[in-house]
This record gives sequence, structure tokens and C-alpha cells, in this order.
Amino acid sequence: MRSEQAVRGSEHFVQLFDSSKSLADTVAAFLIGGLERNENVLVVATPEHRELLSRRLEVAGWNVHKLVAANRMMICDAVQTLDKFMRKDTPSPIAFDEVVGTVVQQLSHDKRLWIYGEMVDVLAARGNLRAAQQLEEMWNLLGQRECFTLFCGYASGHFGDPRAAKALADICATHDCVHRKSEDILAEFLLDQQEVKTVARKS
Repeated sequence: MRSEQAVRGSEHFVQLFDSSKSLADTVAAFLIGGLERNENVLVVATPEHRELLSRRLEVAGWNVHKLVAANRMMICDAVQTLDKFMRKDTPSPIAFDEVVGTVVQQLSHDKRLWIYGEMVDVLAARGNLRAAQQLEEMWNLLGQRECFTLFCGYASGHFGDPRAAKALADICATHDCVHRKSEDILAEFLLDQQEVKTVARKS
């Protein structure tokens, strides 16, 4: 786990999800928490999840189009954004700062920014778990300069291979908190593996 001194006001959470429904329910509640505090939100997700989250927000009474028009919410495509700072199979810290750091700074406005991101999940889907960990670490460095709460979501199935246990443990270790839901059975199983559970139980 990162030290409190390193966080400097930013927070970095992670959760594994077994289904898109579980993800949408949890992440929508997270985003609403930021909106209710009159703070801005950034969503970097796949088209499927962007649509699901927009529906959940609309049902809860939040007009996504109005939020975007008022510059309170920005929605970005995970693959397109990721590809802007990937150099072959590795994320470039300089390009990440130019692409993501600039957006975060613009949306912060001296307030805490609430971010949901799944670019790391895109990397995990490609089997590039090392790059996912590197990207998580870049977010931590950005969090030393900006104030945000970042929620990273992964599909549990990307870690189904037992050989991925060490990578999952390393990814969990880059976060301040590992969130868990008992209904995500595969996620619970993976986080209870010997290499991962010590990290996950610190949350």
C-alpha cells in the first residue's frame, strides 16, 4: 500500500467486477457521491460501460448532457485515450502527463475531482498486466500534484489464470484501498489467493 504521505490528498481505489451490472451499480454510486458534493467527475471507459453508467445516472436524476455542457463531467473513450500515450506496449510518463494530466488539471478547479477509469482494464484485457501496473503508478505520481479520488475497475476474468496472481497482487499494492463485493464471486476468490489477500485485507 502507498503511504499516507505519498497520497497528499488524493485517493486511489480498485475493485474487481464479475459483471457489467455490478460495475455499473457500484461506479454510478461513486460518481453520484462526487456530484452530490458539487465536484466534477471524469469517466474514462469503454462504450458499453459509458452507456450503462449514463443510464444509471439518468435514473438517479442526473442529466448527463447537462453535466457535460456545464463542464462538470467529462466522458472519454478508454481505448482512444490510452492509445494517445502508449508507446508500443508501454505507457509513456511524459505523454500520460500531456494527455491525462492536462485534463485532470482542467477539471480540478481547486476542488477534488472524482475519476472512474478503466484504461488499466483495457491493458489487462490485452494481457499486458505489467503496463497496467505502470499506468497505476503514473496515476499515483499525478496524485501527488493534483487532488482527486480515482476508482479503477477491472474485469475479474482477466486474472483467472493462476499465473496472474502475482500481477494482481502488485496492482492491488499500487492502491490505497481494495474494494470488494461479496456477490462478485470470482473476484472474491481471486483476492483470497495467498499472494493477493494480504494486500486486499488492508482495505
